[in-house]
Amino acid sequence: MNDKKVIGITMGDNGGIGPEIVLKALFHLYPKLDFIPVIFGSAPILFRQELKEWAEKLPIRFIFGWNKLELGNIYFYSVSDYSDITIGRPDARNGRLSYDYIQACADAIRLGPVTAMATAPICKESLQMAGIGFTGHTTLLQHLTGGKNVNMAFFTQRLKVVLATVHVPLSKVSEALDETVLTKAIRSAQHYGETLGIEKPRIAVAGLNPHAGENGMFGREELDLIQPIIGVMQKEGLDVQGPFPADTLFHRAYHNEFDIVVALYHDQGLIPIKMLGFHDAVNITVGLPFVRTSPDHGTAFDIAYQGKASASSMIQSLKLASKLIKHGA
Repeated sequence: MNDKKVIGITMGDNGGIGPEIVLKALFHLYPKLDFIPVIFGSAPILFRQELKEWAEKLPIRFIFGWNKLELGNIYFYSVSDYSDITIGRPDARNGRLSYDYIQACADAIRLGPVTAMATAPICKESLQMAGIGFTGHTTLLQHLTGGKNVNMAFFTQRLKVVLATVHVPLSKVSEALDETVLTKAIRSAQHYGETLGIEKPRIAVAGLNPHAGENGMFGREELDLIQPIIGVMQKEGLDVQGPFPADTLFHRAYHNEFDIVVALYHDQGLIPIKMLGFHDAVNITVGLPFVRTSPDHGTAFDIAYQGKASASSMIQSLKLASKLIKHGA
């Protein structure tokens, strides 16, 4: 199986739009798939009345053992036959199932038949209700793989971002940033660029404070922490610059002055990404032993099972996973 691109696709939180966008994305891409999709989930949910329009038009074959997988087919790996789901709100059972789908896919990657993972959205509250203590895919996959240098990154055609911190309250960001965190983020940006096929990515680090601190006038994190670490990384041969004022940096990166931006906290990086690619941005987990992509949006409980969900970001997620497999994550 090593010579084939096999992408495991997890159905996400069944109370949201995950099952719908998985089917819609595959319907859009079929029959010109350049990879073999394997859906990990619950069959009674995938074939609900609301989803039959797409499910019945796809050549979905059930896997009862990892036999020969052939390009041109879409496969389904049954993790659970549970069907009595709660729709439109967080739910403990949905949280448990979303975790089980991810774990089953990760196991299939570890054992060999699956190459990469593309995940439909999960709900953090559902996970917490199920007693699963992870804040999302990034921390969960880091736990399942034992990864140490894992970071959240984002992809659009004109802007690529790596986050140094993720779900940290704004009041805690400064104390969360230290040499280890920032060094890991810059190394992740380097690896991300290489994964995209950029031999020596141009990395720019955003400042934390207004005007990147204005030489200490508005804060000293840039002088005391960020600049020294950038200097160390430059001596190691990385093409990294900064810190730059965040209010102009993303404009400069958008116009190709830099390949990747290291943002220091969640909204600093996500606002420009979602402004540019609200419907087609892709979330990437950098530092795993395999490629993992995901749509850059949530479960959209308010439109679940209504046929209204856009699959654009899921489509781009699958396309990017297929493109990245040859480089590794």
